[in-house]
Amino acid sequence: MGWCSATYIFDTMCGELLDKERPPNVEEVIEMLIGELENGDWDCQSDSEYYDHPVVQRIFKRLHPDWFED
Repeated sequence: MGWCSATYIFDTMCGELLDKERPPNVEEVIEMLIGELENGDWDCQSDSEYYDHPVVQRIFKRLHPDWFED
């Protein structure tokens, strides 16, 4: 991550969680977080301790179906 790039990610996530009139959808928020982190060159997704969580796996399969092809 570059200089102060995490602030943009933090602000984007807070906006999604705090500035909405409806409760946030967990999958939408995690998908947005993944997108922001990947835009910041996140390339070690499988190192996350949540990578194998069913919700996270569903999102990664939706975003990167080629990762799961045999």
